[in-house]
Amino acid sequence: MPTERPVATPSGRLAIIAGGGALPRIVADEAARAGRNPFIVPIADGRAGDWSAWDHKPLSWARTGDVFALLRSRGVGTVVFCGTISVRPDYRSMIPSLRTLAFMPELFRMVRGGDDSLIRAVSRAFEARGFEVVGVQSIVPTLLMPAGVLSARTPDLREMDAVRRAAEAADLIGRLDVGQAVVASCDRVIALEGIEGTQEMLRRVADLRARGRIGRREPTVLFKAFKPQQDARFDLPSMGRDTVDQAVAAGLSGIALTAGRSLLIESERVLEAMSATDLFLVGMETHSESAA
Repeated sequence: MPTERPVATPSGRLAIIAGGGALPRIVADEAARAGRNPFIVPIADGRAGDWSAWDHKPLSWARTGDVFALLRSRGVGTVVFCGTISVRPDYRSMIPSLRTLAFMPELFRMVRGGDDSLIRAVSRAFEARGFEVVGVQSIVPTLLMPAGVLSARTPDLREMDAVRRAAEAADLIGRLDVGQAVVASCDRVIALEGIEGTQEMLRRVADLRARGRIGRREPTVLFKAFKPQQDARFDLPSMGRDTVDQAVAAGLSGIALTAGRSLLIESERVLEAMSATDLFLVGMETHSESAA
């Protein structure tokens, strides 16, 4: 069976392990502008995208173990992970390649636990084989959410109380590696994100509102938080244009993100949409962030 030898080439070419959504394309464009000649490896949701204009090679979950040899063949030394992955792989029900079969003991350890433990295990696997793993913000720093109000509308006192309540709850579930997002009003926590993700949580909030479980005059907000123990190279909380539509459908008043540790994707489109729907957007410096 093929074996993988650690190779120290962190100064080599950049590879983008690309899930779904707009973010991988933004990272690829910026890397190309900087002359980094990115190599794209679409996985999971990312395989549905059109990468024909780029040097790329899609990988199925059954060929996960082939990634290290593939990257070396393209002269890659640095790797960035970005984009959405909606479903975790079920390695027990697939026919793996030989390299993936050899990699299975590590894979089974990786898929246990929450997202943070999975991400740490993946990064260790790449680093142990000599690859440098970097965050999206090291390639596109302008995506980081600034502190303060970004929207045309400023939240009122009750809405800011809701933001603070949601931030406190998000900090607690983040410490447990449950999720990143919370919906709250100034009086109560309404929904916590679990494995279903933010979009499904907001659909649940929309259903609660339709059934009269949320008061008509009860301002509710979404907070997406950087987890206190999170590795800042991976899975930063983010929002794009779709998040605005989901917030409107859920009847929210606004959205807040952890300042400096969240990604605002296609900010012009986001702010235009928020202005048209009268939502507010705030970057919050949390206690754990200021202490860091």
